[in-house]
Amino acid sequence: MKQVKFFLVALMAVVMGMSVTSCMNGDDNHNVTMTVPVKYNYGSFLMGDATTKLVPTTELGFLDGNMYIISCQYDQSQVTANSTSIPVTLLSTPLCIDPKGNEGLNPQKTEPTNPLYSLDKQQSSLVYYDKNTIVLTMPYWVKVTNSSVEDSEVKKHSFVLSYDPEAMTASDTKLKLYISHVVEDAGETVTRSNFTYAYRAYSIRAALAAFKEKTGKLPKYLELTAEINNSKDELVDKDGKETSVERSVEYDYAFTE
Repeated sequence: MKQVKFFLVALMAVVMGMSVTSCMNGDDNHNVTMTVPVKYNYGSFLMGDATTKLVPTTELGFLDGNMYIISCQYDQSQVTANSTSIPVTLLSTPLCIDPKGNEGLNPQKTEPTNPLYSLDKQQSSLVYYDKNTIVLTMPYWVKVTNSSVEDSEVKKHSFVLSYDPEAMTASDTKLKLYISHVVEDAGETVTRSNFTYAYRAYSIRAALAAFKEKTGKLPKYLELTAEINNSKDELVDKDGKETSVERSVEYDYAFTE
């Protein structure tokens, strides 16, 4: 059975985001390494400016997704201010971050069945691909077998993003988004005592449109909210007492009119 190596998934949380590192050990070393969200574009990857293409120097193989996170390296000396096509060497297999069919932005909250492990700017994150697309890193509880997370376990977990247009007011400055972690266990009792990370690229276009219709402007902030529990994988204990807490974290919205 296909497995996702636990330590590799965890490692992606460290390098996730719009990270750029210059590797300059000498005057002639112009290599730059970066890890970025991109859109697949017929053998290349499109950056969020909708203009710059990252073109792998080796054959990509078959990719059937839309949004990916890639780690790559390029030669800075071969790139000018007007470059719109940049040759890159991929450092790992591109990671597809498309939402699953039931995870798309919803104007009605889905009730979570399980908590996230955490929601903060240290272990989770929000980065922008473009003004309508956010990429979330979400730590969550999983069952680990022999230091790996089986593909069948990963498939049980969904992360539904929602907003409430009815709760918006004309004076709002924050667009509030809710993450619901839903696990399909089909009646099984599963012990999840480790955490790993989910990565998703969500379109928030509809939520932004609803916010602008209500307020006349774009938000200054995005606020993410979720039920979290960093002690165990439960919302309530066996006696029905709530053990998770609702946690919110705020990010500047990176775009203006």
